Amino acid sequence: MKTAALALLIASLGACASAPADPDAGFRSLFDGKTLDGWKAPDMSYFSVQDGAITGEVTPDHRPPRNQFIVWQGGTVRDFDLRFKFRIFGAKANSGMQFRSSVREHGLVWGYQADIALAGPYLGGIWDEYGSRSSLAARGESNTIDEAGKKTVTRFADAAEPVKDIKLQEWNDYRIVAHGPRVLLEINGKKTAELVDREKDKALSGGVLAMPVIPEPMKVQYKDIRLKVLY
Repeated sequence: MKTAALALLIASLGACASAPADPDAGFRSLFDGKTLDGWKAPDMSYFSVQDGAITGEVTPDHRPPRNQFIVWQGGTVRDFDLRFKFRIFGAKANSGMQFRSSVREHGLVWGYQADIALAGPYLGGIWDEYGSRSSLAARGESNTIDEAGKKTVTRFADAAEPVKDIKLQEWNDYRIVAHGPRVLLEINGKKTAELVDREKDKALSGGVLAMPVIPEPMKVQYKDIRLKVLY
C-alpha cells in the first residue's frame, strides 16, 4: 500500500511540474471596457469609449491646441509587463503608450513612449517624448546608452521586417516589458525594439502610463489593457 501511495504521489507531482503556466497569471485589467473610470485627460472631450476601447479622436472641427494625454490614475509603475490591443486611423495619426513618464504643464506627459504611428519609421520604436534624446531605439534596433550618454546601436532586423504584415486599422497586440534599465517592445509577438538605458539623470525608473492624441485629424483605440507588476 505504501508503495502504491508513493507512486501516486510521484505521478501527481510530475503532472503538476509539467502543467503549462497560466499566461494570464498576475495581470490586472486597467480598463473596464465600458467607461473611462480611472483615466483622465486635461480635456476629456477628445476621449470616449467606442467598440469596447479607449478611443482618442480629433476631427477637423475639434482640434486641441496641443497634444492631449489620457493618463491612468492608478499610480506610477516601475518594473512591469504591459499588454494591450490597438488600432489607429488617419494619414497623420500618431500616438503611443507613455510609460515611466511624468505629467507636466498643460497635462503634457514627458518620458518614454512606445510609439504608434501610420507614417514614418516610428511604429514600434522607443521615443523620448519631450526629452532631448529623441529616438532611443528605432524599430529593429537593440541599443545601450551608458551612464555618460554614449549610445551603442545594434541592429537586429531591417526596420521594415518586424511590422511588414501589420494592418494598423485592424487590432494588433502590443507588449512592453520594463525591468530595471532594460525595455523590450513587441508587436504581434515580434520584437520591434530594445533599450538598456543607464544614462545619468535621464534614464527613467518609474512613472505614469498615458496615451496621446495630436492636433491632427486622427483616431486611435486601445483595449484589453493589462498590467503585471514585476518584482
